[in-house]
Amino acid sequence: METNAATLPPLSAPAPDTPPDRVSVPPEETVRRFRAALAAGEPWRKALLEAVGEWSAPSETVDGARLDYLIGGEAFDWLLLAERLLRTAPEGRIPADDVERLLFTGALPEGVSEAEFAEALGPEKHRAHLNYFYGGVVEEALWLAVEREVEKERSVRGLLHSAGVDDAVADRLYGAGLPSLLRRFQREHGRPRRARLTLGQSREFTYWLFKRRLASSDQARVASDMRKGLGMLNALRERAAGAS
Repeated sequence: METNAATLPPLSAPAPDTPPDRVSVPPEETVRRFRAALAAGEPWRKALLEAVGEWSAPSETVDGARLDYLIGGEAFDWLLLAERLLRTAPEGRIPADDVERLLFTGALPEGVSEAEFAEALGPEKHRAHLNYFYGGVVEEALWLAVEREVEKERSVRGLLHSAGVDDAVADRLYGAGLPSLLRRFQREHGRPRRARLTLGQSREFTYWLFKRRLASSDQARVASDMRKGLGMLNALRERAAGAS
């Protein structure tokens, strides 16, 4: 989603246990309706948002792959769901360039406003989307921004190898080394210490780190980190748009 610091709502801690809006339509029926709407000539943007708005499953397994749309019970990854739905679209019905722009830049489909997007999702699901945007997308961009700061500082001292960079970033953002944080996360979630994280668990870990940072930082630091993360995210999106 295209967002800049001037238009962002105030950042606050995510509301606990805030799932997307619940509806009675089972996922397979939502997929059928989405495909039928496309076949009937409905604009794909409208059909997609309607499907996302009525979606009810927090996760599912598709072709042997687990897809977790709801992270930590409160953060909704709408782009993962959009990708899953778009894969079911009849061939040639949606321009490939539009799909690529949506999935690789995270920008809303052309012609869809922020207000229309929020209305399509509903208040609960949109709040959960914002949780994921700040706690997943922006948090990853913040990590990258701080990683580049650390690498620059190390290069000034003649340290050109990458050993220790992750720990330095984790300590700067979260007050502990990455292995220690990962052990604590695994312990809190009742998982074996040495178990490898799945993609869904990795995203959950990022969100867990985000909440840890909010809980341990003052408002000025939170705002500064948010601006830094958003700045990096916008730079990455501009680069992706320029390369397309």
